[in-house]
Amino acid sequence: MHKPPHNRTKKLILLLSLASTLVFGTLIALQAYTYHEDTPQAPCYAAIDFIYTLDNGQRWTGKGDMSINMEAQEIYLYFNLKDPEQQEFLYNRRLDVQFDTLDSSRFLFKTLNATVFESDNSLKHALFMRRGLEGGLITFSRFSDVEYYYNINNILTGVCHVPT
Repeated sequence: MHKPPHNRTKKLILLLSLASTLVFGTLIALQAYTYHEDTPQAPCYAAIDFIYTLDNGQRWTGKGDMSINMEAQEIYLYFNLKDPEQQEFLYNRRLDVQFDTLDSSRFLFKTLNATVFESDNSLKHALFMRRGLEGGLITFSRFSDVEYYYNINNILTGVCHVPT
């Protein structure tokens, strides 16, 4: 049986290792670029109009504003809520959160601290908002250069605008 020369074997191993390093390095760089592109690079702001129906059929409605800052790991929420009896409440909080990356556009978040501002009077009434935003899943997908589609625990869904 013919055996290749020793130098040729070393060159072949060197070329294969360089090629595999190049392929895996490219894949890692592509993944890092995807993470960078899929998440807002500045705080994004959204006007929110939502309807939330509880399991027992009671319907809550809300209008307000939200901002998500991935770098500072904060979510600001300001809503005017109406309960099923049309009583109005104000939900005004800052959530200090920790984002854990699941993939390029989905993040698990855990609320570390919630600052309830003085005007908030929904603490005892809107329990679904507390439960849904103590932690869970937030999903981003790029909609345009300055807009991101988001979904937070299937409670808040919409388009987040990033100022240019």
